Amino acid sequence: MKFKVFLFTLLFIFLWYMSIFTAGFLPFIAKHKKDFSLEVLNQYILDILLHPFKNIIEMISVANPLVYICMGAAFFIFIYILIKTRGKNYETVGEKYGVQGSSRWAKKAEIFKVPEQITIVPSIDMYAELKKTLKNNSNSEYINEVK
Repeated sequence: MKFKVFLFTLLFIFLWYMSIFTAGFLPFIAKHKKDFSLEVLNQYILDILLHPFKNIIEMISVANPLVYICMGAAFFIFIYILIKTRGKNYETVGEKYGVQGSSRWAKKAEIFKVPEQITIVPSIDMYAELKKTLKNNSNSEYINEVK
């Protein structure tokens, strides 16, 4: 659960920064179309990473509608992913109730219970048990010869 919260926090931060970048990118291109270079683009990206609230306030003050569209899209994508990754109730039915037709993968604790589920019998005792179960004398004679 902690990993999931951490992962969704990172996802939200990433979507938030991408929406700021996307909202300001078209006006940035229009402003720097003649002197566009990697240095100018790096400065723009660094400005967004270091001062996101200042950039949002500037975009709102110049009435950039892309801010609202991109933020809304990022929020919608985040909520959609959050809803789609929830656990389903039908996935845990087999663990609790074991109804007919329900199957599930076994858990490691169920698979690796070998010492509790297997009775280990020493070979001498196993030989005595085997002798008791034989019904024919001919088989008993064969076993005695092997011994």
